[in-house]
This record gives sequence, C-alpha cells and structure tokens, in this order.
Amino acid sequence: MFVRTLTAATLSLAVFASGAAFASSNFDSLLANTKAAALTVTAVQAERSDRDLANSYIVMAESLAKQGDEAKALNFLTFARGKLGLLRQERLAAQ
Repeated sequence: MFVRTLTAATLSLAVFASGAAFASSNFDSLLANTKAAALTVTAVQAERSDRDLANSYIVMAESLAKQGDEAKALNFLTFARGKLGLLRQERLAAQ
C-alpha cells in the first residue's frame, strides 16, 4: 500500500509540474470524471481505504478550486485519480 501511495504522490507531482494552464482548462472535466469513477470503482479495482482516501482528496481539490488555487487542486485531484487507478487506465489507453 505504501508503494501505491508513493506512486500516486509522484504522479501528482509530475502533473503539478507540467503547468498550471492545463490545470485550469481541464480541471472541471477531470473533477467530474473522478467523482463518477469514485462512485463506480469496484472492490477489485481499489480497496475501500483507497476509495475513502480518494474521496477525501476529491473534496480537498474541490475546496481549493473554489478558493481559486486550481494548480494545487489539480495536485490533490491527480493523487485521488492515482488511488482509484484512473492514471494507470489512461496510460494503458494511450499505448
């Protein structure tokens, strides 16, 4: 579980470093996609503790976005997407 957390944190840092312009243009669609995935992810895809942690990070991301800090919000959202396995699915689809 520590490895997954470390991987998700590393990926979120990479996205955060990629630029704030991307964050503001796609944040709303990523947020909606992540919220939907958090509701539909099965126990096989993510453990309950990972889903609960992802939901907490989604709430934090929403709050930061409402405060106008979308770059930091994207960092939290990316971490949540990593916990739900969405980043892994996107990489496989890109290949």
